[in-house]
Amino acid sequence: MMVGVNDTYSRLRFAERDAEAVHELLELEGFDARLFTGPKVTASDVKTALRQIATRADKTDVLFVYFAGSTLNPMWSRGSETYLVTPDLDETALSENPDLGLRMAFLERDVLDFFPGAAVLVVDAVGPSGLPSLQSRRYSALVSCAEDASERETPVIGHGVLTAHVLATLRREQRVTFGALTSAVREQGLSPQVAGPSWGEGTVLTGSAGDPAPAVLPLANPLDTSTGEIMRLIRRLSQHARMPRHAAPRSSGTRADAGVAAPSRVEYVRAATKAHSTALLEYTAGGFQPIDSSKRFDLEAIRPMLRFPPGADWFGHTVHDDHRTVLCVPLRHAEGRSLLLALVDPAPELLGLGQPLAKILETIWRTDFAASPDEAEIEVLTALRGAFGRLPGAMFEHCFELYRRVLESYCVVFQPVITLGKTARRIEVHSYEALARRSSADSRAPVAMLRLAEVWGDRFVVERDKVILRMALTAYARAHAEGPWGRPKPLSINVAVRSLLSDPYVEVLRSAIAELGIDPATITLEISEQDPIEPRRGEQWAEAPHAYFHNRLAAIARDVGVAFAVDDFGEGYASLSRMAELPLTQIKVDRAILHHPLAAKELSLVMDTARHASHAPRVVIVEGVDDESPLTLREIYDQRIRHVQGWITQQPARPTLSRLQPEVCERIAALVRGDDEHRGTLITRADDLPLQRGA
Repeated sequence: MMVGVNDTYSRLRFAERDAEAVHELLELEGFDARLFTGPKVTASDVKTALRQIATRADKTDVLFVYFAGSTLNPMWSRGSETYLVTPDLDETALSENPDLGLRMAFLERDVLDFFPGAAVLVVDAVGPSGLPSLQSRRYSALVSCAEDASERETPVIGHGVLTAHVLATLRREQRVTFGALTSAVREQGLSPQVAGPSWGEGTVLTGSAGDPAPAVLPLANPLDTSTGEIMRLIRRLSQHARMPRHAAPRSSGTRADAGVAAPSRVEYVRAATKAHSTALLEYTAGGFQPIDSSKRFDLEAIRPMLRFPPGADWFGHTVHDDHRTVLCVPLRHAEGRSLLLALVDPAPELLGLGQPLAKILETIWRTDFAASPDEAEIEVLTALRGAFGRLPGAMFEHCFELYRRVLESYCVVFQPVITLGKTARRIEVHSYEALARRSSADSRAPVAMLRLAEVWGDRFVVERDKVILRMALTAYARAHAEGPWGRPKPLSINVAVRSLLSDPYVEVLRSAIAELGIDPATITLEISEQDPIEPRRGEQWAEAPHAYFHNRLAAIARDVGVAFAVDDFGEGYASLSRMAELPLTQIKVDRAILHHPLAAKELSLVMDTARHASHAPRVVIVEGVDDESPLTLREIYDQRIRHVQGWITQQPARPTLSRLQPEVCERIAALVRGDDEHRGTLITRADDLPLQRGA
């Protein structure tokens, strides 16, 4: 029986998660495990279930009772009564009816001591030190009562301290007795209260009481047997792509198609696969023709072996004759024209890879190992995961470490948010947004690589946001120290919904702010428009999604002191309801809205919503404003909007901070006044204009 009760009052966050983890583990061990968690748990339901278990058991059974939550010693009991707190507990009613709650006296007398077999009690709680009523005669008990939630729980692990070590011991050892469990916990430096008869130490919790537990083998991934060869092939591709090119390989001479492949690519693929020769072939109604080829490639020698089956779901095939083996892999299908990669006599061990080999070769034709080996390798692993559902654990962890390394190689630049006015002296820097770049000289955001985290799941997303958060705060502290302002300008940093739901992310936020001495009130986290606000499959939220997320943001704002903004309103999931219902201080309007036919009315609606929200009024910032915007600065200003961001300064984002040049202020003020306006309001059609989102 597992009971977990979170407690808002004591800020107990992981009790329910603890109970769920213990339940899952013991259920796998063969226990008939029952779980009580959530706000609807009642003392009556728990006591009824415990009594049913106790009355129906025999001497061969083992009872394991686990409780995570808060304990209570009512004042009227003078320290003689201890209650395990359930959501329905009414302390004021206990003095007249002590049996209304789940008290230790009931557990001992009516369940644990009454149970005919061996019984074990584990309590990981916040409350009075120890359990005064713990008078174990027939059952074994392991109890830890911390003074407050911060002592009981560790946000990094996401469990209570005692529970984390209990879980680790049960998972690590094939056969665990109660005595071995208490010893393992004490070896970690913990000093829980332990009670029970000496024979209770031999109570077996996991594994059989006789022979060693049978080995448990996880279901195999078809890629498991190929992991080593796949990783070696990727490593060779990376090595050969970076080798100096003393001479470019010859081309077939039939046609150049620079948009498909660089001439050197067929050569380093040949070297990495240890093939005799390679070629990029085009297939049309007229047959096969080479586009690029490595040295020694002879199309006429293999032409009789080439086949191209109809259908776009073909991975490729191998063809053998008495002299050679040819591997054909499709790269691209189009109307009446398809591209294939042909490898003549590749390494025999590679042919055994089958479809994964085809997916690797197809993917490297879309990447550039020479320019960025780590990013290219991540793309190959991502393609394998997409094609085959999941990767073996070793490949997953390798990709995770690669991804973190790539992120840590990036730098952060700062794009200013400008305060508008009709005179130059009113034009100034309001705040900055931190942007990730491959280098400070690169104006393009690595959008594809940043969004790739969403393909891999929450672990990648949270790690991405943690790395960028720390980089951004560190770079900003340094840039401000070298900058022209005595007080720091506010800073915005992008973040995913799932990261804000992650305690490890919040801990990085809290610790980085403290280490760098940053005023948390100057930090705004911009919630990505790419993410829905909804529980993942298998998650349960106690409230409606927006209400649950609202309360989460409010708790972070209260505990850490940062603010929140909606990013790119008008795109993705950045809806009007999100803007109206969340505790925000800023609303970032996506530049795409400027290209809508009713842009002025949409901006007016945003301003009205921002000013009349149930929370404090919000600052509205229009992103991506430049000279190509069909809505002029004057028209934006007329909609009561006083802040914009984008190329309107005609300066790229930089790793340093600086004041606006006087001529820039004069120019922007003139645009706000409409001095140089010579175009009609929203005359230009949106589809006549280039639309490039800033990132």
